[in-house]
Amino acid sequence: MTACYRIRAIIRFLPQASLPLGSSVRPPVSLATSGRLELGALSPSAASARLSTLEKVTGTQLMARTTRSISLTKAGRVLLSHAQNALDEIDTAFDVLDASLDRPRGLLRISSNTFFGRKHILPYLNEFMQLNPDVRIEMSFSDRIVDIVVEGFDLAIRTAPLPDSSMMARKLGGNMRVLCASPQYIERHGAPVAPADLSNHACIGLNTMPVWYFDGPKGEISHTITPAITGDSGDYAYDSALCGLGLSIKSIAHVWEDLRDGRLVEVMKDYPVARTGNIWAVYPQSATTPPKVSALIDFLLSKYGRPPYWEKGFDDGRPSA
Repeated sequence: MTACYRIRAIIRFLPQASLPLGSSVRPPVSLATSGRLELGALSPSAASARLSTLEKVTGTQLMARTTRSISLTKAGRVLLSHAQNALDEIDTAFDVLDASLDRPRGLLRISSNTFFGRKHILPYLNEFMQLNPDVRIEMSFSDRIVDIVVEGFDLAIRTAPLPDSSMMARKLGGNMRVLCASPQYIERHGAPVAPADLSNHACIGLNTMPVWYFDGPKGEISHTITPAITGDSGDYAYDSALCGLGLSIKSIAHVWEDLRDGRLVEVMKDYPVARTGNIWAVYPQSATTPPKVSALIDFLLSKYGRPPYWEKGFDDGRPSA
């Protein structure tokens, strides 16, 4: 974790009177990739003004700014290094206080990839917020893996294998994946039977997944694809498959309804997609889990069921080729 990203810690020292009405008591601050300083829901200019106020209080420049970058000065590094332990204690105190209030309350910041948030979180938030009227929701949809602590999220959805970390995690369901295509594509080009056949088919590529892995009779098989079309998001690959542009590897949590209703067809069932995992709700480790976090996870699990409905729906008479 770089010192620049932890500038959120320094700015917390400003008097709360400088926050606009309705702001979080502990607003997350991060340095955007564009070099702009961002503070939760505040604009970059407001965050910069808040930093300027702190620099006036301390009587020294804490960050060096150019049109292209922003970095800590020596004074900023000194302040951050001495303040960090105190700020960590304040974080713990707020977590313990939140948990002691017994009821979910406050702003709940959630990060999720686009498909899971749209299909499996948003449809249930109205009921959740009716049950928990003191909770406000802020959703961030992105296919990138966010740094929960640095970017100030309370909860993140992970559909990739979890790296070793200090994060807490609860399993929401399985994340089995399938190779699929539209019926129109299969009608025009036929269906591959084995990984070797993929060289004769249009493959829909993702920048982050140049190699496809399958479980074969003698172990794992890897296939480096030459994509007919490539892009950088799961939703693009999903739409491309529906439009008949080629074969795509998709999570069943994303396409189970399409498989059930025949808009997509699973292919190469004798060579299932390898290296699949689970879907997790991940949150920062603390002395106690804030009620707003545990309440949402418990609520979602009650809606998903065991096994989750996307696994049951996928297994019930799905078409194949």
